[in-house]
Amino acid sequence: MRYYNPIYTRKWTKIFVPISTFFTQLGNQFGIKSTTNNDESTIPLTNEHNTQNFYNNNYSSSILTLFANIKSLFHSHYKPSESYELHSNGIIKHENNNLIYHQLDIQTINDENNNDTNQNSVLLHMPSNHSNESPDNKYSFLLFFKENFISIILISLIYFSWFIFIAGISIVHILIYSVLFFLCSLSDRTRRFALAILIYLTYLLLYDALHLIPNYTVSNIHIQDIYLIEKKFFGINKNGHMITLNEYFRQNHIPLLDILTGICYLHWIPIPVAYSLYLYRYKTKRDYMDFAFTFLLTNILGFVVYYIIPAAPPWYIELYGFEFNINARGNPAGFIHFDQITGLKIFSSMYSKNANVFAAIPSLHAAYPLITVLYGSLSKRLWLHIVFVIFTLSVWFSAVYSRHHYVIDVIAGGMCAITAFILYRIISRIPTINRWLVLYSKSI
Repeated sequence: MRYYNPIYTRKWTKIFVPISTFFTQLGNQFGIKSTTNNDESTIPLTNEHNTQNFYNNNYSSSILTLFANIKSLFHSHYKPSESYELHSNGIIKHENNNLIYHQLDIQTINDENNNDTNQNSVLLHMPSNHSNESPDNKYSFLLFFKENFISIILISLIYFSWFIFIAGISIVHILIYSVLFFLCSLSDRTRRFALAILIYLTYLLLYDALHLIPNYTVSNIHIQDIYLIEKKFFGINKNGHMITLNEYFRQNHIPLLDILTGICYLHWIPIPVAYSLYLYRYKTKRDYMDFAFTFLLTNILGFVVYYIIPAAPPWYIELYGFEFNINARGNPAGFIHFDQITGLKIFSSMYSKNANVFAAIPSLHAAYPLITVLYGSLSKRLWLHIVFVIFTLSVWFSAVYSRHHYVIDVIAGGMCAITAFILYRIISRIPTINRWLVLYSKSI
């Protein structure tokens, strides 16, 4: 039979007891002592069957305590206490300038005669903490600078020497340094985050260093041969002539596709990076590391292929033919329609700053979204994994539709991502590297 607890019928008791308790605690906040004879520390801990009696007694005493505390509020003095006291209502109370409560699940104990026994109030002597600051707040800038002075100076000298005397410094490099320094000195949590995003900052610095040694100075440029291979394997017949898909989309572009492909192409990096930060925040740090290091390894492999096979994009042939033009600059190609329709100059501004146009193979635009598919299962959400697949296919289509990449380039980019994924799995199983990854995961 279900036990009937009459306490639930006492609505006024349920209302006034918390209110009076609030004022009691407010009085204790100012060091007020109750003038009533009822001492909570002497009320026995009751079980469920004795709850009715406890609330009846506590209700009347709490009303008296309420008025007594209000009266004594004007002439009492603060007397701090550093003890924690377990009261009969299952609460640990710290009578100091801060009240600390912890609800306990108290259960009765049966003695050898099978009788329920209860314990009186228990005094727990625990060290009090008078500081309200969190660990992050204690991690001050001066402390960080003092403990890492030599390292900060050394890293700063190497960083700025590289960009001033070798790579060439810009406002972006100064901004990156400032953000990292701010995150490292702000708190321990932000310092860990700064260590985590170093993986992506390494990618940015490597990409920025590509202009130091242009790939067309290392290997021969591939222009016509790539075009002929694309036409042979992926060309279409139009009016008796074989043309590439890029040439077809140049003649048959649709305004709606111009907008959609432009939007997809703009998110080729933001969505993968955002997903990795999701793994960092809501999954494990090791999941984030696996994704980020695969991303970095994909770029390293892609940069190596850039120097082995410097290749011109499809739009290059439209402007310069099959001749090598060292002065060729970046071009928005099919995305110029996106700029014209929206009235924005996003792609025109973006590609005008691209100094090396002979980096079509592999297509890293095709590689990054595929990494989200390879690690999509970490989210434990099937719908998100499906979205990543659709997003990847959309970016692949956009790369061909916009005439920035051949189908061959897209396939090479996909293979680059898969190779990096497999290679990282193999490398991360090496004991020495795995131990380093474990230590790194703990530091972020």
